[in-house]
Amino acid sequence: MREKIFAAIIGSFIVLLSIPGSVVAPVAQASTGGEPAHPRAFLARLPLADVRRAPTKIVGAHGEESLGVKTTAPRVYVVDAQSGAALFAKHEDEPAPPASITKLMTARVLRAHGLDWDAQVTIETTADGGGVAYFVPGDEVTVRDLWKAMLIGSSNAAAVALADWTGLTEEQFVGEMNANAAGLGMASTHFADVTGLSPESVTTAHDVAALARAAFADPEISQTAILPGFMMVKSRGVARKVTSTDKLLASFVNKPPYRIMGGKTGFINESGYNIVLQISRENAAPIIVVVLGSGASDLRFQEAKSVAYWTFQNYRWPAGALAKASTP
Repeated sequence: MREKIFAAIIGSFIVLLSIPGSVVAPVAQASTGGEPAHPRAFLARLPLADVRRAPTKIVGAHGEESLGVKTTAPRVYVVDAQSGAALFAKHEDEPAPPASITKLMTARVLRAHGLDWDAQVTIETTADGGGVAYFVPGDEVTVRDLWKAMLIGSSNAAAVALADWTGLTEEQFVGEMNANAAGLGMASTHFADVTGLSPESVTTAHDVAALARAAFADPEISQTAILPGFMMVKSRGVARKVTSTDKLLASFVNKPPYRIMGGKTGFINESGYNIVLQISRENAAPIIVVVLGSGASDLRFQEAKSVAYWTFQNYRWPAGALAKASTP
């Protein structure tokens, strides 16, 4: 009788693992000090996780394992972008405002509504909440340039103008953002605005990874987000250079054998300095790195680089995952 009960339990677990998109609760978590998480201890921390493609931890010649990399940021999370397996975790479920990382969700909702890239939009709101003010009232800018200004220069005015262009009220647009978040399994996330300026917005490093995994799968988002800048021409013939807020685009993690495949920064006083990025390296599948709450702007970049380097040095990907990662 006991053997039959045990067999039934194992059988149920196998069935659960076989269901596409099923979520299996983690059986272990990294310590609060930010030590690495074994990927198979987080079988499905993100939707549609595939443990068969998860990397395995590399053990040294004498049997020792690296204990990870020290970070000062209070919330850090690294996942394998292909399998969804967690590779490094530090307070990944602790809530905090996402700041301008919010714009990745704004971009997803805009894409769902369809964008006429050549359409002209008149700028009405130009306040950028302390960021670079790229516009003056009455500027007419194409949807394409507003899209770039939002994702490259993190322009709040551009995000507001694009949301207004859809014809939705702010309440309706934000409602769709939250519905989209729920669909991605971002159970600890609530958006309060389209820009990320509101401290009432809340998310976690785990949920940001889920958002980034979905957003950077869209080439219109990922390919825009990796641009170092662009020259925006407004209706009055005035050209204005928009520069990326992501300093890592000029760092070693964006040079062979590494490549940044998408990224977004964010900052408000209540959140600290944030960054999320997707990075690939030769002989490895892409990873998503989330650093939230750094005490200084440059510190988030340094720690994101350190955590990415450590992850690639300490995990090995199966051949099947590499084949999938190399597919366009």
